[in-house]
Amino acid sequence: MDKISKYILKEFFPSFFTVFFILGIIISLIFIISISNITANIKITFFELLEMYLLSLPQIIFLSLSISFFIASINNYSKFSETFELIAFFSLGFKPLKILKPILILSFIFTLINLFILIVSIPYSKATFTNFKIKKAQEAKFNFQSSKVSQQFGDWSLFATSAKHKHFQNVYLYNNKKRELIFAKKAKLSIKNRILMFKLQNGKLYNFKKTFQIDYKKMQINQIIPTTKLSILNFKNYFQKNKKLFTHYLPFALIPISLIFFIPFFSFFHPRLHKNKALLYSIILLSIYITFSFVNKKFEIALIIPLIFFILGGILYKWKVNF
Repeated sequence: MDKISKYILKEFFPSFFTVFFILGIIISLIFIISISNITANIKITFFELLEMYLLSLPQIIFLSLSISFFIASINNYSKFSETFELIAFFSLGFKPLKILKPILILSFIFTLINLFILIVSIPYSKATFTNFKIKKAQEAKFNFQSSKVSQQFGDWSLFATSAKHKHFQNVYLYNNKKRELIFAKKAKLSIKNRILMFKLQNGKLYNFKKTFQIDYKKMQINQIIPTTKLSILNFKNYFQKNKKLFTHYLPFALIPISLIFFIPFFSFFHPRLHKNKALLYSIILLSIYITFSFVNKKFEIALIIPLIFFILGGILYKWKVNF
């Protein structure tokens, strides 16, 4: 790597990490508020909240990465323009594309990272997040209280005279579909391998349809907690399950490449002839690009949006800056 490329990258990374850190904190706060709203009616510990945040981390990194790259690149080259360093580079015979080369290489690397996060990390983390949320919601449903009617365990209505730490006394269960009534002196609720188990001891079962009665010492009623399963090996099914996600986020993943030519278009200027409005222009452009990305509902259009911006950026670059 030549000295100019090293110098450009040396100036780029401090700016990138600063923007990435600030943006990461802002997006993290949004996700934490979102998690708090989701878990408003669910009891979770601090470590479970941390687990849910970590499962959201791929999305936070993904959203921060592309914006940070674009803003930091704009900031880097506009600073070179303001301090006359860009003019000095041109005076030494360096062509614009040569000066842009280190950021162009980085744009490919960042795009590959984005695509990996989008195609692999986000779907799996979202599936795990959903499973965790369902598990906690199911646990909350079965947080029974003593002497309270209309509590449900699957198809069973439940009543218990005493409830403490998932241990119950004098439990009554009624299934209206089967027209069965179960009485138990003691019961315990536990979870194993995503199965909620209600273990009953010393009771009776009454069936009003067939008019029979059973005395039992032990009985167990199971409730399976639904799970979302993904396998990238079955890519057709994997793609269909995540098509909506890919449709919204694919243009976002391609920002480093699709907007690469807007970087010199906004940030290559003569400080005596033009004011530095590169950051303002870049924010406006990002707003338009992101709006198109999230409004779009077709996967085919998600591929066309980055291509249109790439071609438009290339035309503007050629018009303003000679190759």
